[in-house]
Amino acid sequence: MKKVLAAALLCAVSSFATWDYFPVKDAGKGEAKVGASYFMQDKLSIIGLNAGARFSVIEGLEVALLMRGAGDAPSGFPLTSSYDGDSCEGDNCPPTFAQPSIGVRYWMPMGLGIALDVALPFQGDALGGGDVTNLILTPAVQYSMKVNDMIELGSEVSFAIGLENGDKGGKYTPPMELGIGLELDFSLGSITPFVGVDVDMQLSKEKYDGKDDFSPDTATGIAPYVGAIFGINDMLAADVSVAFGIGEDYYGKEMPILISANLAINF
Repeated sequence: MKKVLAAALLCAVSSFATWDYFPVKDAGKGEAKVGASYFMQDKLSIIGLNAGARFSVIEGLEVALLMRGAGDAPSGFPLTSSYDGDSCEGDNCPPTFAQPSIGVRYWMPMGLGIALDVALPFQGDALGGGDVTNLILTPAVQYSMKVNDMIELGSEVSFAIGLENGDKGGKYTPPMELGIGLELDFSLGSITPFVGVDVDMQLSKEKYDGKDDFSPDTATGIAPYVGAIFGINDMLAADVSVAFGIGEDYYGKEMPILISANLAINF
């Protein structure tokens, strides 16, 4: 199956490496999210659920646990999946669920943040590790600033490193990837429209048993997205978004499209 949309499902379509591109919450504050998504690419369609939570342990330091789609699993917990109108089976289908990830971010007063995401090697039928799941470390640097009273900019540069994993079926190492993300949020009272783009650049070949696969030396995927956040009250918020995948070498010949909606609870 071709690589699918790498823009994340959970947090208003932010990068896989982090919760979002903006400063963490105040110390002792947290947020939980649950969402639904609809993914389509060529003859494949998937409806799924995603979930996650974050908490600021001390001022500037955030920890998060995420279960959301990325890479070859476009949904955290797929509910239904079909290929050409039939029940999804075999190589045309993603794993049962996406890899869970643990994220840590530390923000400094000057609007600069550092982050580390660890994608755990548990995924669908490969629960416990296998030749399709790898421990993936993604360090990142973020920068955010208020352009004016209405517009806020968030950005990130990340580098994903997948470690070799496998069983008797063969060992697999995913390609290293450079990620660049940019988002603009427009505050309009209780409604915040946003627009952004995630760019993922493959920097090395996939490897099977230590040897290069037939994948391209480099591939670039561009995922523009647009959406809006709706503030309900001090505790509740909702967001909706749509994202598109551009780049045949990265996503495949057919453009992937991802529609998602989430509910956030602040505590």
